[in-house]
Amino acid sequence: MNLKKVKNVIFTFFLSLFTVCLISSGIVKASALPAKYNMDLDFNANTKTLTGSEEVNIKNSTSTDLKNIVFHLYPDSYNKKETMPSQVGISSTQNLTEAQKGDISISKVLVNDKQVNFTQDNQVLKISLDNNFKSNEDMKVYIEFKLKLPMSTSRLGYIDNDVSLTNWYPILSMYNEKENKWDENTFNVVGESNYSDVGDYTVNLKVPKNYVVASTGKETEKSSERDTKVMNLNASNVRDFIIIMSPNYKVLSKEIDGIKVNSYYISKPGEDDSAAAQNVLDSAVGAVKFFSQQFGKYPYDELDLMETHLSGGAMEYPQIIQMPMYAQKIQNSGNASRADDVSYEDSFISEAAVHEVGHQWWYVTVGNNEFKEPFLDESITAFSTAYYFEKTAGEYSSNSIIPMISSYNGANIGRIASLYKFPSIASGVDKFDNDSTGAGYNLVIYGKGALLMQDLRKRVGDAAFLNIMQTYFKEYKFKNASIDDFLGVIEKVSGKNVSDTIRASLNSDNYTADNLKLTDDQIKKMSEEQYKDRLKNLEKNNGLIIGSLQLRLLNGEKVILVEPSTLTDDEKKSIDNMTKAGIFANSNISLKQDKDLTDSDISNNNIILLGNPWKNKTFDSMKNVLPVTINKDGISSSAFSFKSQDINGAFTVKNPKNANKLIFVLFWTKDNSIYTDLDWYTGSQFTISIDNKQFFKGSF
Repeated sequence: MNLKKVKNVIFTFFLSLFTVCLISSGIVKASALPAKYNMDLDFNANTKTLTGSEEVNIKNSTSTDLKNIVFHLYPDSYNKKETMPSQVGISSTQNLTEAQKGDISISKVLVNDKQVNFTQDNQVLKISLDNNFKSNEDMKVYIEFKLKLPMSTSRLGYIDNDVSLTNWYPILSMYNEKENKWDENTFNVVGESNYSDVGDYTVNLKVPKNYVVASTGKETEKSSERDTKVMNLNASNVRDFIIIMSPNYKVLSKEIDGIKVNSYYISKPGEDDSAAAQNVLDSAVGAVKFFSQQFGKYPYDELDLMETHLSGGAMEYPQIIQMPMYAQKIQNSGNASRADDVSYEDSFISEAAVHEVGHQWWYVTVGNNEFKEPFLDESITAFSTAYYFEKTAGEYSSNSIIPMISSYNGANIGRIASLYKFPSIASGVDKFDNDSTGAGYNLVIYGKGALLMQDLRKRVGDAAFLNIMQTYFKEYKFKNASIDDFLGVIEKVSGKNVSDTIRASLNSDNYTADNLKLTDDQIKKMSEEQYKDRLKNLEKNNGLIIGSLQLRLLNGEKVILVEPSTLTDDEKKSIDNMTKAGIFANSNISLKQDKDLTDSDISNNNIILLGNPWKNKTFDSMKNVLPVTINKDGISSSAFSFKSQDINGAFTVKNPKNANKLIFVLFWTKDNSIYTDLDWYTGSQFTISIDNKQFFKGSF
């Protein structure tokens, strides 16, 4: 995930992109050096520092005698703004404060119990060896370190006492035998840079007694004293180790096929994110079940999803997922522009949960060099996410494949490509560094890369496609794969012609997926379903809304529009025009005058009332059961009271004669002042205009 990891990319945003150059490179896989980590850690909650030591037992499984050992020190990327992997919330014009800086300092290194020389520079710990580390030999490396956490909404850091330890410890690098060198890439500011073998971890962590600790693997309390406790954390066959903790965590859990899924949420006075946490839990459980059935069984027995202060998206790690703050927090923050559309946050958080669960297959289980080949983790996961929604929510649902094709279709890509030069899908994350917005990376890796996976699926058919994915997962489980490995599986299952076509597309800087063009009918259905999805989410979060009746119409329910029998010519003309466009131009709407409407009509249908009580007989007959009182001098309810002779607006209520039906009222108090400027996407139940100068929204 990168900072701009919001999957439904709006293409007008790309017009602000900077030009980036295309640089292609062949990828050589590194050799495995399996490691076992034993750590003893002491967290100081006051200073937000972690003092610790790690003993790393390594076997040289390469055929090369090694002259030195290299570890990544990714926390050092947080001591300068220019190198921080995530910069959301950081001022572009100001330097980092001391509190915002993070780093790791190495104080001692032993090799096989003997102190050795080392250097710490450019996010790398380089350990000099007195004697070569021979092939097939074992070695014990002991490192003492101190980690200073940044106050940050980035991946690594803390806000108050909510702490995220990600990419936080000295982790063994990968050795490339063909190039005879260690991987010394820094953590890139765009995308991810994780690249490591699976290993085993035993961690003892001392923390304040009131902290709730979640980590990769399993957590058990080992001992406790007055104000502190020691947690024992264990994990096997994982390529990274993460700890997220807070005194404010509560958890919801559910088991699926022997796998325990936990949804942790931050609970503070006046805040209740349990509903959002349940949504995340349900999404994650569904995704674990689906991906296990489609690609291969989830290989661990637990998965944690953690609400954190992370900005800009969500982030995947072995057996643990770093989620952003949930919708309730956004409402409480007073950020009205976001709080007005909590349904979007719900939708995004659900989609993000599914996406990050997908990474448990593509990056966690089947690893890859994320710095060099982000296609293998991000593009495949972006496709897998859309595939999940296609199969579980419908092919036209908001996050499924058809909307993905629409967002990243050839015409859009072609227009942008005519202005800007983007790298190929097979490019590394550093090839996007000239794009300060991150949008080019999104376009190529999340967009075109995911399209290429659908392209492959369409070429070979669903059965062969699933065979490819299942074979790839099985053959490279707990290993690191390359693009060449993936193409090899494609060739094995579907032949050389297909793999050659996919290879050419991967390496092309102008791939446009022309064979995935949508028909006009597909585009129309997609628009309708996206509209319905948004209205459903708004109604789910807010109760009845202005758009509730429109949602019923889209679902095929019948509606009677009740027209006043006494209208001025201007009013009649306005209503005639209105019924020919938008929501009112719907075959499920029938028109009846108020004088012709029966009690049966009202009881058995959704109703649209137009006008005001003194000109619409049906409206007048219901004035005592509606939540508002409207007269020539103004409008009032338990929620508001306004005096004016020029008021118009709209509201939605349950039908008083049938609770399963709705009444939508579009009213005005002055002749020829019909209110048609409705915001159907609002989360409000009513909207009112006073003298066309003051505007109010809310719920009864």
